[in-house]
Amino acid sequence: MPHPLQLVVVALAALAAQFAIAVYGGYFGAGAGIFTLASLGLMGLTDIDQMNGLKNGSAVCFNAAALVLFALSGVVIWPIAAAMTAGSLAGGYLASGLARRVPPALVRAAVVFMGLGATAWLFLQRP
Repeated sequence: MPHPLQLVVVALAALAAQFAIAVYGGYFGAGAGIFTLASLGLMGLTDIDQMNGLKNGSAVCFNAAALVLFALSGVVIWPIAAAMTAGSLAGGYLASGLARRVPPALVRAAVVFMGLGATAWLFLQRP
């Protein structure tokens, strides 16, 4: 059985990792879901459905905080933000229903494939 101090250190490291992902995700967004899933996996979670739920809940929190910060700073272009919000809500709702019907191994493979694809695309798009 681990020493209580070890558990505190692991919990603080997990909290720090999630905070860093939230700051990154609130500003950039790209890949934050993959980072969150990787972090949850390193914390010992294995149920992909549970991990996806935690990832989505985390994304709602850090994106809401970023929205408030950006809205108060006056940098939001509201018509574009509204269109992106509608697309994100529709895609998230539809994808969550699909993810529950697909075997967890296939969901994991799809997450890895999309993460690698997004990384390659972003790398190739840089100036």
